[in-house]
Amino acid sequence: MADKKTDQADGYSLVIYRNDEFVAGLIQQIFNIGLPIDEMRETIQASVIQQAKEAAGAADAETGFNLPWTANAKAKVSASAKSSGSEDAKDEQKNRLNFQYTQANFLHNVRQQLHNQNLIRPITGIDSLQGVEVGSFVEFAATFEANEINSILDLATPELVAAVTRWQAKKDQREKFDYYYEQGHEELQKFIQKSNLEAESRADLAAAATQAVRQDFRNETTREYFGKVVGGTARRHVTAVTICDTEHFASQDKDRILDGTFTVLGKVSEVSMKGTSILSRNKVLNRIQQPMLDELKENMHDAAQEGKFNTSFKLGLKPPIVKVIPIAIYV
Repeated sequence: MADKKTDQADGYSLVIYRNDEFVAGLIQQIFNIGLPIDEMRETIQASVIQQAKEAAGAADAETGFNLPWTANAKAKVSASAKSSGSEDAKDEQKNRLNFQYTQANFLHNVRQQLHNQNLIRPITGIDSLQGVEVGSFVEFAATFEANEINSILDLATPELVAAVTRWQAKKDQREKFDYYYEQGHEELQKFIQKSNLEAESRADLAAAATQAVRQDFRNETTREYFGKVVGGTARRHVTAVTICDTEHFASQDKDRILDGTFTVLGKVSEVSMKGTSILSRNKVLNRIQQPMLDELKENMHDAAQEGKFNTSFKLGLKPPIVKVIPIAIYV
Protein backbone atom coordinates (compact mmCIF):
# COMPACT_ATOMS: atom_id res chain seq x y z
CA MET A 1 0.00 0.00 0.00
CA ALA A 2 2.86 2.38 0.81
CA ASP A 3 4.44 1.73 -2.60
CA LYS A 4 1.15 2.51 -4.31
CA LYS A 5 0.88 5.81 -2.47
CA THR A 6 4.46 6.62 -3.44
CA ASP A 7 3.70 5.94 -7.10
CA GLN A 8 0.68 8.20 -6.89
CA ALA A 9 2.73 10.96 -5.27
CA ASP A 10 5.30 10.72 -8.08
CA GLY A 11 2.55 11.68 -10.52
CA TYR A 12 2.04 15.05 -8.81
CA SER A 13 5.10 17.22 -9.19
CA LEU A 14 6.47 20.60 -8.21
CA VAL A 15 7.91 22.03 -11.41
CA ILE A 16 10.96 24.31 -11.25
CA TYR A 17 11.52 24.43 -15.02
CA ARG A 18 9.09 24.01 -17.92
CA ASN A 19 9.49 24.86 -21.59
CA ASP A 20 5.92 25.79 -22.48
CA GLU A 21 6.59 25.86 -26.24
CA PHE A 22 7.85 22.27 -26.16
CA VAL A 23 4.91 21.14 -24.03
CA ALA A 24 2.33 22.86 -26.25
CA GLY A 25 3.86 21.36 -29.36
CA LEU A 26 3.95 17.86 -27.92
CA ILE A 27 0.37 17.87 -26.67
CA GLN A 28 -0.87 18.86 -30.13
CA GLN A 29 1.20 16.13 -31.77
CA ILE A 30 0.15 13.46 -29.28
CA PHE A 31 -3.59 14.16 -29.43
CA ASN A 32 -3.61 15.44 -33.04
CA ILE A 33 -5.82 18.39 -32.11
CA GLY A 34 -5.45 22.08 -31.53
CA LEU A 35 -4.38 23.38 -28.17
CA PRO A 36 -7.34 23.27 -25.71
CA ILE A 37 -8.14 26.61 -24.11
CA ASP A 38 -11.10 26.07 -21.78
CA GLU A 39 -14.03 23.78 -21.09
CA MET A 40 -17.66 24.51 -20.28
CA ARG A 41 -19.58 22.14 -18.04
CA GLU A 42 -23.25 22.38 -17.18
CA THR A 43 -24.65 20.67 -14.11
CA ILE A 44 -28.35 20.02 -13.55
CA GLN A 45 -29.97 19.48 -10.14
CA ALA A 46 -33.47 17.92 -10.25
CA SER A 47 -36.00 16.77 -7.67
CA VAL A 48 -38.97 14.62 -8.53
CA ILE A 49 -42.03 14.76 -6.34
CA GLN A 50 -44.49 11.88 -6.49
CA GLN A 51 -48.03 13.15 -5.94
CA ALA A 52 -50.46 10.90 -4.15
CA LYS A 53 -53.54 9.61 -5.96
CA GLU A 54 -55.89 9.87 -3.01
CA ALA A 55 -55.03 13.32 -1.75
CA ALA A 56 -58.16 14.98 -0.41
CA GLY A 57 -57.22 18.50 -0.99
CA ALA A 58 -54.49 20.73 -2.20
CA ALA A 59 -51.23 21.10 -0.40
CA ASP A 60 -48.08 22.97 -1.19
CA ALA A 61 -44.69 21.45 -0.41
CA GLU A 62 -41.51 23.47 -0.46
CA THR A 63 -38.03 22.12 0.04
CA GLY A 64 -34.48 23.45 -0.41
CA PHE A 65 -31.14 21.77 -1.24
CA ASN A 66 -27.54 22.72 -1.97
CA LEU A 67 -26.11 22.48 -5.49
CA PRO A 68 -22.64 21.02 -5.95
CA TRP A 69 -19.91 23.59 -6.83
CA THR A 70 -22.10 26.43 -5.42
CA ALA A 71 -22.62 26.06 -1.70
CA ASN A 72 -25.18 28.85 -1.24
CA ALA A 73 -27.40 28.11 -4.22
CA LYS A 74 -30.79 26.59 -3.41
CA ALA A 75 -33.66 25.37 -5.56
CA LYS A 76 -37.23 25.39 -4.47
CA VAL A 77 -39.69 22.73 -5.56
CA SER A 78 -43.42 23.25 -5.35
CA ALA A 79 -45.98 20.51 -5.74
CA SER A 80 -49.73 20.51 -5.79
CA ALA A 81 -51.66 17.45 -4.75
CA LYS A 82 -54.87 16.69 -6.54
CA SER A 83 -57.85 14.53 -5.62
CA SER A 84 -57.41 12.12 -8.46
CA GLY A 85 -54.73 10.94 -10.94
CA SER A 86 -50.95 11.02 -10.51
CA GLU A 87 -48.14 13.04 -12.05
CA ASP A 88 -44.44 13.78 -11.62
CA ALA A 89 -43.42 17.39 -11.21
CA LYS A 90 -39.79 18.28 -11.92
CA ASP A 91 -38.03 21.55 -11.21
CA GLU A 92 -34.45 21.94 -12.54
CA GLN A 93 -31.65 24.44 -11.90
CA LYS A 94 -28.63 24.69 -14.19
CA ASN A 95 -25.15 25.72 -13.08
CA ARG A 96 -22.46 26.51 -15.65
CA LEU A 97 -18.77 26.20 -14.84
CA ASN A 98 -15.86 27.33 -16.99
CA PHE A 99 -12.55 25.45 -16.65
CA GLN A 100 -9.36 26.91 -18.08
CA TYR A 101 -6.52 24.66 -19.20
CA THR A 102 -3.00 25.74 -18.22
CA GLN A 103 0.49 24.55 -19.04
CA ALA A 104 0.50 22.50 -15.82
CA ASN A 105 -2.37 20.43 -17.21
CA PHE A 106 -0.67 20.10 -20.58
CA LEU A 107 2.58 18.87 -19.00
CA HIS A 108 0.71 16.34 -16.85
CA ASN A 109 -1.02 14.93 -19.95
CA VAL A 110 2.20 14.87 -21.96
CA ARG A 111 4.02 12.90 -19.25
CA GLN A 112 1.13 10.51 -18.82
CA GLN A 113 0.75 9.82 -22.54
CA LEU A 114 4.49 9.38 -23.12
CA HIS A 115 4.60 6.86 -20.26
CA ASN A 116 1.45 5.07 -21.49
CA GLN A 117 2.97 4.69 -24.96
CA ASN A 118 6.33 3.52 -23.50
CA LEU A 119 8.16 6.31 -25.29
CA ILE A 120 10.23 7.40 -22.29
CA ARG A 121 13.50 5.62 -21.59
CA PRO A 122 14.48 5.98 -17.93
CA ILE A 123 18.18 6.56 -17.28
CA THR A 124 19.13 4.90 -13.99
CA GLY A 125 22.80 4.24 -14.65
CA ILE A 126 25.20 3.11 -17.33
CA ASP A 127 23.31 -0.18 -17.81
CA SER A 128 20.19 1.72 -18.91
CA LEU A 129 21.88 3.53 -21.81
CA GLN A 130 21.34 0.68 -24.25
CA GLY A 131 18.92 1.92 -26.86
CA VAL A 132 19.23 5.57 -25.83
CA GLU A 133 20.05 7.61 -28.91
CA VAL A 134 19.64 11.08 -30.35
CA GLY A 135 15.93 11.94 -30.34
CA SER A 136 14.97 9.58 -27.49
CA PHE A 137 12.70 10.83 -24.75
CA VAL A 138 14.46 10.24 -21.43
CA GLU A 139 13.70 10.76 -17.77
CA PHE A 140 16.26 10.66 -15.00
CA ALA A 141 16.79 11.79 -11.43
CA ALA A 142 20.13 13.35 -10.59
CA THR A 143 22.06 15.73 -8.41
CA PHE A 144 23.49 18.63 -10.38
CA GLU A 145 26.58 20.79 -10.45
CA ALA A 146 26.94 24.13 -12.16
CA ASN A 147 29.50 24.79 -14.86
CA GLU A 148 32.52 25.67 -12.72
CA ILE A 149 33.99 27.90 -15.39
CA ASN A 150 31.24 30.38 -14.54
CA SER A 151 32.39 30.38 -10.92
CA ILE A 152 36.01 31.01 -11.81
CA LEU A 153 34.96 33.77 -14.21
CA ASP A 154 33.28 35.53 -11.31
CA LEU A 155 36.78 35.83 -9.89
CA ALA A 156 38.89 36.07 -13.04
CA THR A 157 37.78 39.48 -14.23
CA PRO A 158 39.64 41.07 -17.16
CA GLU A 159 41.22 43.52 -14.73
CA LEU A 160 42.51 40.76 -12.47
CA VAL A 161 43.84 38.65 -15.35
CA ALA A 162 45.56 41.71 -16.77
CA ALA A 163 47.16 42.46 -13.41
CA VAL A 164 48.37 38.87 -13.02
CA THR A 165 49.75 38.84 -16.57
CA ARG A 166 51.49 42.16 -16.03
CA TRP A 167 52.98 40.89 -12.77
CA GLN A 168 54.19 37.70 -14.45
CA ALA A 169 55.77 39.62 -17.34
CA LYS A 170 57.67 41.90 -15.00
CA LYS A 171 58.76 38.94 -12.91
CA ASP A 172 60.25 37.33 -16.02
CA GLN A 173 62.23 40.51 -16.73
CA ARG A 174 63.76 40.79 -13.26
CA GLU A 175 66.42 38.23 -14.06
CA LYS A 176 67.77 40.56 -16.76
CA PHE A 177 67.73 43.63 -14.55
CA ASP A 178 71.24 43.16 -13.10
CA TYR A 179 72.75 42.79 -16.56
CA TYR A 180 71.30 46.05 -17.87
CA TYR A 181 72.10 47.78 -14.60
CA GLU A 182 75.77 47.02 -15.20
CA GLN A 183 75.52 48.43 -18.76
CA GLY A 184 74.86 51.92 -17.46
CA HIS A 185 71.98 54.22 -16.69
CA GLU A 186 70.91 54.81 -20.29
CA GLU A 187 70.71 51.10 -21.15
CA LEU A 188 68.83 50.42 -17.92
CA GLN A 189 66.21 53.06 -18.76
CA LYS A 190 65.73 51.58 -22.22
CA PHE A 191 65.33 48.13 -20.69
CA ILE A 192 62.76 49.36 -18.15
CA GLN A 193 60.76 51.18 -20.82
CA LYS A 194 60.81 48.12 -23.08
CA SER A 195 59.81 45.83 -20.20
CA ASN A 196 56.89 48.07 -19.24
CA LEU A 197 55.63 48.20 -22.82
CA GLU A 198 55.86 44.44 -23.15
CA ALA A 199 54.10 43.88 -19.82
CA GLU A 200 51.29 46.28 -20.75
CA SER A 201 50.93 44.69 -24.17
CA ARG A 202 50.62 41.20 -22.69
CA ALA A 203 48.22 42.46 -20.02
CA ASP A 204 45.96 44.17 -22.58
CA LEU A 205 45.88 41.05 -24.74
CA ALA A 206 45.06 38.85 -21.74
CA ALA A 207 42.30 41.23 -20.64
CA ALA A 208 40.77 41.29 -24.11
CA ALA A 209 40.86 37.49 -24.36
CA THR A 210 39.32 37.14 -20.91
CA GLN A 211 36.55 39.57 -21.77
CA ALA A 212 35.71 37.59 -24.90
CA VAL A 213 35.72 34.30 -23.00
CA ARG A 214 33.51 35.75 -20.27
CA GLN A 215 31.03 37.12 -22.78
CA ASP A 216 30.76 33.72 -24.47
CA PHE A 217 30.57 31.66 -21.28
CA ARG A 218 28.39 34.03 -19.29
CA ASN A 219 25.52 33.72 -21.73
CA GLU A 220 22.49 34.80 -19.72
CA THR A 221 20.02 33.01 -21.99
CA THR A 222 21.33 29.46 -21.53
CA ARG A 223 23.08 27.55 -18.77
CA GLU A 224 24.61 24.12 -18.53
CA TYR A 225 24.10 21.88 -15.51
CA PHE A 226 26.01 18.64 -15.06
CA GLY A 227 23.91 15.86 -13.54
CA LYS A 228 25.31 12.69 -12.02
CA VAL A 229 23.11 9.61 -12.45
CA VAL A 230 24.38 6.63 -10.44
CA GLY A 231 22.92 3.14 -10.62
CA GLY A 232 23.02 -0.26 -12.29
CA THR A 233 25.37 -3.17 -11.73
CA ALA A 234 28.43 -1.25 -12.91
CA ARG A 235 27.83 1.52 -10.34
CA ARG A 236 29.43 3.97 -12.76
CA HIS A 237 27.71 7.30 -13.05
CA VAL A 238 26.30 8.78 -16.22
CA THR A 239 27.04 12.45 -16.86
CA ALA A 240 23.81 14.10 -17.95
CA VAL A 241 24.48 17.53 -19.42
CA THR A 242 21.23 19.48 -19.15
CA ILE A 243 21.15 22.62 -21.29
CA CYS A 244 18.50 25.02 -19.96
CA ASP A 245 17.05 28.23 -21.34
CA THR A 246 16.99 30.48 -18.29
CA GLU A 247 13.65 32.11 -19.21
CA HIS A 248 11.82 28.84 -18.52
CA PHE A 249 12.73 28.57 -14.85
CA ALA A 250 9.68 28.97 -12.61
CA SER A 251 11.46 31.40 -10.28
CA GLN A 252 14.24 33.96 -10.46
CA ASP A 253 16.63 31.52 -8.78
CA LYS A 254 18.39 29.84 -11.70
CA ASP A 255 20.44 27.68 -9.32
CA ARG A 256 17.49 26.06 -7.56
CA ILE A 257 18.37 22.92 -9.49
CA LEU A 258 21.56 22.67 -7.40
CA ASP A 259 19.63 22.37 -4.12
CA GLY A 260 18.83 18.65 -4.22
CA THR A 261 17.82 15.75 -6.45
CA PHE A 262 15.55 16.66 -9.35
CA THR A 263 13.94 14.71 -12.18
CA VAL A 264 14.42 15.78 -15.79
CA LEU A 265 12.15 14.94 -18.71
CA GLY A 266 13.72 15.77 -22.03
CA LYS A 267 15.03 14.72 -25.42
CA VAL A 268 18.55 13.51 -26.12
CA SER A 269 20.67 15.66 -28.43
CA GLU A 270 23.95 13.74 -28.10
CA VAL A 271 25.32 10.50 -26.64
CA SER A 272 29.07 10.16 -26.22
CA MET A 273 31.28 7.44 -24.79
CA LYS A 274 34.32 9.73 -24.85
CA GLY A 275 35.36 12.30 -22.29
CA THR A 276 35.08 15.94 -23.23
CA SER A 277 35.93 19.35 -21.87
CA ILE A 278 33.44 21.88 -20.57
CA LEU A 279 35.29 24.39 -22.78
CA SER A 280 34.15 22.65 -25.96
CA ARG A 281 31.06 24.87 -26.38
CA ASN A 282 33.06 28.07 -26.06
CA LYS A 283 33.54 29.61 -29.50
CA VAL A 284 36.40 31.85 -28.40
CA LEU A 285 38.51 29.15 -26.79
CA ASN A 286 38.09 26.99 -29.87
CA ARG A 287 39.85 29.72 -31.87
CA ILE A 288 42.62 30.75 -29.50
CA GLN A 289 45.87 28.98 -30.22
CA GLN A 290 47.12 26.53 -27.62
CA PRO A 291 50.25 28.52 -26.66
CA MET A 292 48.02 31.43 -25.61
CA LEU A 293 45.89 29.13 -23.49
CA ASP A 294 48.97 27.55 -21.94
CA GLU A 295 50.34 30.97 -21.05
CA LEU A 296 47.08 32.09 -19.44
CA LYS A 297 46.86 28.84 -17.51
CA GLU A 298 50.47 29.14 -16.36
CA ASN A 299 49.96 32.72 -15.22
CA MET A 300 46.87 31.79 -13.24
CA HIS A 301 48.69 28.82 -11.76
CA ASP A 302 51.65 30.95 -10.72
CA ALA A 303 49.32 33.43 -9.08
CA ALA A 304 47.67 30.60 -7.20
CA GLN A 305 51.05 29.35 -6.03
CA GLU A 306 51.72 32.79 -4.63
CA GLY A 307 48.63 32.35 -2.49
CA LYS A 308 46.58 35.04 -4.17
CA PHE A 309 43.56 32.87 -5.01
CA ASN A 310 42.54 29.30 -5.80
CA THR A 311 42.23 28.58 -9.52
CA SER A 312 41.51 24.86 -9.30
CA PHE A 313 38.37 23.70 -11.08
CA LYS A 314 37.24 20.72 -13.15
CA LEU A 315 37.48 21.12 -16.90
CA GLY A 316 36.68 17.55 -17.93
CA LEU A 317 33.46 15.53 -18.13
CA LYS A 318 33.71 11.78 -17.61
CA PRO A 319 31.94 9.44 -20.03
CA PRO A 320 29.40 8.22 -20.76
CA ILE A 321 27.87 11.63 -21.48
CA VAL A 322 24.26 12.27 -22.46
CA LYS A 323 23.29 15.77 -23.52
CA VAL A 324 19.62 16.54 -22.93
CA ILE A 325 17.33 19.37 -23.95
CA PRO A 326 14.87 19.49 -21.03
CA ILE A 327 11.11 19.72 -21.42
CA ALA A 328 10.56 20.00 -17.68
CA ILE A 329 12.46 19.66 -14.42
CA TYR A 330 10.56 18.77 -11.27
CA VAL A 331 10.69 17.08 -7.90
